[in-house]
Amino acid sequence: MKNTFLACYLAGGIIGIVPLAYMALPQPVHELQTAPTPNEMVTVSHADYDLSDIKLQSVNGLTLYDDKITVERMLGEPVRVTHDDYFTELETYEYPNLDVVFSDGIMEEIKVSGSADTIWIDDQEIPVSIEALIEALGEPDYKADDGIVYERQENVLKLFINYDNGTLESIAYYHISSV
Repeated sequence: MKNTFLACYLAGGIIGIVPLAYMALPQPVHELQTAPTPNEMVTVSHADYDLSDIKLQSVNGLTLYDDKITVERMLGEPVRVTHDDYFTELETYEYPNLDVVFSDGIMEEIKVSGSADTIWIDDQEIPVSIEALIEALGEPDYKADDGIVYERQENVLKLFINYDNGTLESIAYYHISSV
């Protein structure tokens, strides 16, 4: 009985620690760069958005718990369905300026193109630009080498930014457990 308890205790501790090993240590947000100039800071006002309403529960009307049938009902038939050559469980439904990725039939990620005009986050329409998204979402939780990241409970919204030219390449919405 003691051995079973000890094994469960150790396994629980290991499982609790493992996800931290896969996460890159975030850089402080005050080092955020949103334009080609390395030291430039973006100052925004949040007058147009109610930050308390943005909890990252949906993007473009979809949640991370939607299935293929729900996606097709909401968006129609995809323009194309592609399969990954290496990760055969991945299937991508491609729509104009939007990709929905499934892993073994379960929603994995929603990707919005940086060339889209707007994005709907929790029923708020936001222009697709670095400045507008920062204004709507507030201060990012951390800066990554390839963009900035917002986390709300189990959901993540990442803005992929090309720091060389200051452009927003894409926006990814996924579960924190997918990291």
